[in-house]
Amino acid sequence: MIDEYKKYKRIFRYYLLRALLSGIEALPVKVLPKLKLLLIKIFSVFWKKELLRAEKLLPEEFAQKKNTILKKMLENQVLTILEVLFYEKLVEAKKDFVTVVGKEHLKRALDLKRGIIILTAHYCNWELLGYELVKMGLPLIVVARAQAVNQMTELMNSYREKRGVKVLMSDTVTDALSILKSGGALGLLTDLNAREHGYQVEFFGKKASFYSTPVVLSVRSGAPVVPTFIERSTQGNMIIRFEEPLKWAKDETMKQRIQKYAICYEKAFRNKPQFWCWFHERYQFAELGKA
Repeated sequence: MIDEYKKYKRIFRYYLLRALLSGIEALPVKVLPKLKLLLIKIFSVFWKKELLRAEKLLPEEFAQKKNTILKKMLENQVLTILEVLFYEKLVEAKKDFVTVVGKEHLKRALDLKRGIIILTAHYCNWELLGYELVKMGLPLIVVARAQAVNQMTELMNSYREKRGVKVLMSDTVTDALSILKSGGALGLLTDLNAREHGYQVEFFGKKASFYSTPVVLSVRSGAPVVPTFIERSTQGNMIIRFEEPLKWAKDETMKQRIQKYAICYEKAFRNKPQFWCWFHERYQFAELGKA
């Protein structure tokens, strides 16, 4: 009965959101600041549970900035939605809307001609990152997982595909390897809780379960893993940052390799904590991961 209630509640939220999005997309870009303030008020009501969970899960090292981080985190979620809706209008209005740093790391990875794994996270506007990578000429295919409501999955994928981002709704290694071996670019977001499917590594001083997927695909295909993050400047422009490709030593264990990419996540989230979704249950059932 509880599951049925959750299902219909999510479906109701989807149709409410769809109606809201249809109205917003027709508006000019100049209304974005006012829309942001309005949606922040709305989200602060509908996201009470998420905000309370984020407050609980925020590491102790951020205690003194806790309220500011949570406030900015909510603002980032609202801006992420608005930037997806207004993407073309924002790019047209601001010629320097997106800048890129670390291009030399991307070039080094592409020069290997073994495909490329773009490792990113649910950080700042990860959707916009995909759009921009396609514009840069990367044949990007993102590995996505289904949402709780099928209509929501279709909605999210529709925005990705109309902007050139192909979606692989599959977790099979075979499909992903085929993409890499054909020279494609595979986008992975493996910052969420892997539970029994992952390995236990350190994350902000606690045990957390992370997926082995980036390591497995990289080792089997020879494709380099390039940690890539997008951040929003104080002026509202976006900055894409490519980091140095990860390197695997022959004598490393799977756990040690996963720890390497988890450290990349931790470093990014520590630098700009307001951009990550702290409401994810990151540590729950971590003990189920391989030790």
